[in-house]
Amino acid sequence: MKLFLFLSLLIGSQAWAEWSVSSYNIRNFDHDPVAGQTNINELGKIITTFKSDVMTFIEVVNLPAFKNVIASHLPDYEVRSSACGGLGKQKIAVIFDTKVFKFVEQSEDLTFSGSANSCGSLRPVLLVTLERKADKKTFIFAGVHLKAGGDDLAMQKRWAQYVLVSKLAKQYASKDFIMMGDFNTTGYNLKNEDYDNFQSNLKDAALHSMSEKLACTSYWEGILENGQHQSSVLDHIILNNNQVDQVQNVHLGGHCAELDCHDATPEELGVTYESVSDHCPIQVTFK
Repeated sequence: MKLFLFLSLLIGSQAWAEWSVSSYNIRNFDHDPVAGQTNINELGKIITTFKSDVMTFIEVVNLPAFKNVIASHLPDYEVRSSACGGLGKQKIAVIFDTKVFKFVEQSEDLTFSGSANSCGSLRPVLLVTLERKADKKTFIFAGVHLKAGGDDLAMQKRWAQYVLVSKLAKQYASKDFIMMGDFNTTGYNLKNEDYDNFQSNLKDAALHSMSEKLACTSYWEGILENGQHQSSVLDHIILNNNQVDQVQNVHLGGHCAELDCHDATPEELGVTYESVSDHCPIQVTFK
């Protein structure tokens, strides 16, 4: 009887153990036409330091090279990726710790790419269903990469995708559904019309972005005249409202954390900015 109680407590503690998810745009991995080839060693350090049980990576252009990086640094992790990547061939990858989760199925929502039946010019949403081994609980993880740009045409296309985000979330409202990725919310810091549209669609679907706690998730050249680059919030980990109470911590990494999201020159932003990505990894830890 005592042994049974001990095993029950042990299984229960494992089932409710702390776990985490993260998202990271790795900038046209493995070759950006402007920034050049990715610093693989530095990327490996970031992935190892910032590892989570489930991780979403955006802009995976060279999928075989990406799989090699994961195999070298996180050998117990499995890679699942989208078949479509838009005009830039920027695939989305969801990786997970096979000691913690078991793969169930995956699919792609092509409506986000501009075509319901085939690969369009934009990126689809990658949907990966995983079962947590400790308690057999099923989660659906959605890897997202919305239309980039702050001009009127780009925003109109992205605003249409915001509506699709709300629609997709409503479809999985009764599930443990987590959306992660680069939503390209260029107006998030400015609290302008882009921000209002984004927030309105989140509210409509009873969603909550964990990036509201963050001062930035990326840097860009900006409009400053002193050579400094500006920070912005483009990346999000989005939860259903009833999941928010389970959040223990929201964490920011890379040069964003090191510079505390202040304006800075590329030299000050350092190697992660110049040779890995203009974005930074974000992580949510659950109780």
